[in-house]
Amino acid sequence: MTNIYGLILIRLMEYLVRQANHLMAYFSYDFHKHSVMSRTTRITGWLLRFFALHAKVFGVVTFRIEWKESRLVARNLKSYRWFCILLRLIISGIYGYSFSSWTVQLKDWLLIGFFTLRMLGCLLSTAVLIVLQIWFNQELLNLVNRFLELFRRVKRLRGAKQHGFGGRHELVLMSVKLISLIYVIFTYKVLSFSPWIMLTIFGDLYISTGAGIVMHLCFVGYLSLAILYQDLNTYVDCHLRAQLGSLRDEDEAENEQPSRQAISNLDECLNLYEDIHKVDKEFQRLFNLPLFINLVQSLLAMAMVSTHAILRRQYIVNLWGLVLKLLIDVLLLTLAVHRAQRNSRMIKSLSLENLYITESRSHHMKVGG
Repeated sequence: MTNIYGLILIRLMEYLVRQANHLMAYFSYDFHKHSVMSRTTRITGWLLRFFALHAKVFGVVTFRIEWKESRLVARNLKSYRWFCILLRLIISGIYGYSFSSWTVQLKDWLLIGFFTLRMLGCLLSTAVLIVLQIWFNQELLNLVNRFLELFRRVKRLRGAKQHGFGGRHELVLMSVKLISLIYVIFTYKVLSFSPWIMLTIFGDLYISTGAGIVMHLCFVGYLSLAILYQDLNTYVDCHLRAQLGSLRDEDEAENEQPSRQAISNLDECLNLYEDIHKVDKEFQRLFNLPLFINLVQSLLAMAMVSTHAILRRQYIVNLWGLVLKLLIDVLLLTLAVHRAQRNSRMIKSLSLENLYITESRSHHMKVGG
């Protein structure tokens, strides 16, 4: 028997050594063949997939991203969508009943106010989410496909080959967001394993997390807009400006015509700026109300928890950790919105309208219009 255990241990060690060698070879190859930026974009791409899986598990994202004709498209999962809607309705009823029954038993008016506002906020966010999934599902799906199409067009224009999402700034923001999501698991404490308590905890986790995912989706959405604007601005500033600057005066060189490729790239850039702006407006139209409800709920929760902890002198790690978690979510969203707004304003600083191309009126109308 001892020899069998020893043989198993030896085989296990050999397997671990082989896997370690494969891993070292992979990282060695990655270091020599690819840049730090390509590794960063792949990591952010993995984080983005994790966020999508997280939203899908909690029934907020009810579509699937798949390859179709060498491009990514979002496809609706009708059966799964209706399953998530029915499940959310059932759990919302159980959550409202159990939470209200438990809140009545409390003595502290601050706790009663906090949990009441939290319950009402979560139920209101759930109702808005159900409305989005029932009446605006096709618009949401179209919005996702338009995002994917914009990323494809910008990537094709830049000639980029790496697959990923953003760069170092996005990696930092998304890593902090990942820590914020994981922390939620540690805020729940099971006092007993009775079926009703476990059902209450599950309902609270499902409803509150689903309501909070709206803010995470807005974070990813504004971060996507910031990346689109940034990549397009970089291309215009570093490549297109040089292409347009190399064009000669048509009057001085009658036989030299402006580069068709440069003019085509100019048209595509202008169309992309316009399409990104349209997607931005559509995104805000769909998510402004859910995001407003979520922000109000988060700010009220921070205020109520902080007041309770200070007045009752209960300096519990979980309480202040919850406040810090909510504050980080709001700050991350603010940073994403700021990056998107700043990158969209950088269009004017490129000063394409003042760039000399040719004497042709049509070319100046494209750049200055």
